[in-house]
Amino acid sequence: MKIPLTLAIIPGLVVTLLERRSVPREAAGGIRYVIPQVSLLELIRLEGDAGRRQIERIHDTPFYRRRGSLLPLVYLADVLQLGGAVESSVVNIVVLQAEDRQFGLVVDGISDTQEIVVKPLGKQLKGLNCYAGATIMGDGRVALILDVSGIAQLSGVVQESRDKSTAETQRHDHGGNERQTFLLFRAGSFERLAVPLSLVARLEEIALSKIEHAGGQRVVQYRGRILPLASLAPILDPGAADTAGLQDPAQVVVFNFGERSMGILVDQILDIVEDQVTVRQAAARKGLLGSAVVGKKVTDLLDLHAVIQAADDGWFSSRDAQGANSATVMVAEASPFVRGLVRNSLEMAGYRVVETADTQAALRELERRKIDVVLAGLDLPSNGGQGLLEEMRRLPGLAGVPAMALIDSAEQAQAYREHPRGFSDCQMKFDRDAMLVSLAKLAGAVGTPEAPAPVGAKG
Repeated sequence: MKIPLTLAIIPGLVVTLLERRSVPREAAGGIRYVIPQVSLLELIRLEGDAGRRQIERIHDTPFYRRRGSLLPLVYLADVLQLGGAVESSVVNIVVLQAEDRQFGLVVDGISDTQEIVVKPLGKQLKGLNCYAGATIMGDGRVALILDVSGIAQLSGVVQESRDKSTAETQRHDHGGNERQTFLLFRAGSFERLAVPLSLVARLEEIALSKIEHAGGQRVVQYRGRILPLASLAPILDPGAADTAGLQDPAQVVVFNFGERSMGILVDQILDIVEDQVTVRQAAARKGLLGSAVVGKKVTDLLDLHAVIQAADDGWFSSRDAQGANSATVMVAEASPFVRGLVRNSLEMAGYRVVETADTQAALRELERRKIDVVLAGLDLPSNGGQGLLEEMRRLPGLAGVPAMALIDSAEQAQAYREHPRGFSDCQMKFDRDAMLVSLAKLAGAVGTPEAPAPVGAKG
């Protein structure tokens, strides 16, 4: 039996908005609203200037970086058209779930949770989809109950119907390829470029007046360090004009490499898109992995390693002096696009990477140099990643090298964990965080008396 919200007693979080010009004087102490606790995921409090700097803007939309992912922010006062922000040293974010999307609702104050009796709105207010009802508080004043889905719809966080989302999910499951999240931006003559969002440390807007020169390159004082800056357009198109310096403030994508960071100047940050991506055309230009359809538009995919190396040819070679990870990893995968993305992820984490496109090339490299861990795609020519593993196990010098299977989907990952077939682990090709955690364990086990147990093996 499904009971309407208007007949229920529910726990709710009480939040407040402080006085604004459009708020009546009698409400100067703040207007209270109630958020149903069923939609509440988390509370976040950002304090001072450092806290406010954690809020980034992409295409005029505010985001907060929450545990490695970008959380879109919605200001309750803006949605309710009550006026601009109130000066405060604190930013209160209520993380909410609306259908299949999460977003942060920014409020002026957070009180506590209470059991409330939900009263239906009068017929004159039925058309306001940002409210689910009202309740009478302990002091006799009325507080409106927010409709989280309605807030999300009004703010644009949820733009598609649930039926369309379900259809997209079904198409995703049928295709078997995992969706990836990309940051889209423009640079010079390249109208649409993309890089995996997992590789991005931060997005910044930097006033041109703060950009200085040192050692023959542009730099900026950034979080107590000196951040080198490189323009993307001249790297991709040598001889082209540097268009990134024509706007103020400059838009910068910051990447981390161990303890070091680099800022890439772009013309405009466009959007963040989650999509299934298949490369339609191989790269014909240095600095690009290829072209693909991302967000229903043709997009050039950035080869981050090549771009950073072009900006500073000693960037990656200095890892040993900086104490970065010295393990060497082989990426044996048929797709140049997949190899490039995995290589970017691993090299930005400090690993040395060797690429091979087939079984025989992989075996030659394994015999020629010391490889600490092998990442093998299941579709590796000529007899798959499983065939490469079997060849390695037959050779005494390679029998103890740990190998991870690169999987295309969660279903394949589950199947390989149940029947590992000799692999030390398996991870999806584009799950960077899980891959790095697993790789750190495998690389750390190199040289120990026992080789890592296969996935699914019981100790």
